[in-house]
Amino acid sequence: MTQELEDWLDAVYKTDGDRKKLDHLYDSWARNYDQDLWASGNPYIALMAGMVGRYVPDRNARILDGGCGTGNMAEVLHKLGYANIIGIDASDGMLAAAKTKECYRQLHKMLLGARIDLPCDSFDAITAAGVLTHGHAPAEAIDGLVGIAKPGAPIIFSISKIAVEQGGFGERMAALEEGGTWNLEEQTEPFRTYPFSSQYKDLRHWICVYRKAV
Repeated sequence: MTQELEDWLDAVYKTDGDRKKLDHLYDSWARNYDQDLWASGNPYIALMAGMVGRYVPDRNARILDGGCGTGNMAEVLHKLGYANIIGIDASDGMLAAAKTKECYRQLHKMLLGARIDLPCDSFDAITAAGVLTHGHAPAEAIDGLVGIAKPGAPIIFSISKIAVEQGGFGERMAALEEGGTWNLEEQTEPFRTYPFSSQYKDLRHWICVYRKAV
């Protein structure tokens, strides 16, 4: 992993969730983000795409790509035949990069939060790759994603170990399951987020698949 990517990650994590600083950084990083991400060895896009293929058999399903970034995951899904993807992100630069890929039905500038300004119960599947992590989206973002999913829809997302243990996500996920809002379908083993990095070698993510209650 290049020192340039290490520097970008340093800057992102040092924002400590400051929305204005974070969006500015991603606006600046958008031009080289795809190249840096693929070079990092992070496997979450491949794992996410595999889970979508497993749990969303209908290629015309209406899929939300929450925190879509440059559209790198949607680009993979589009090549697999998924033709009805809607992306949301808070960064203008990232959305501009996503638009060039021509794999989205719609793109919207939106934050992930307890409520998302899209119709309730309107998506056949929800994805969120690389965004439910330290300093990015709040734990309440899970509620927003669940709210716009149709009953019975799979909700597929990557989640960082630090977000689960220190960011309130673990508690929120458990509360939604205990309350009957969703049920765990599958969870991968934890994997190294940046396997080629010495500085970030301890970061871990995994992929979760929950299904919204009917």
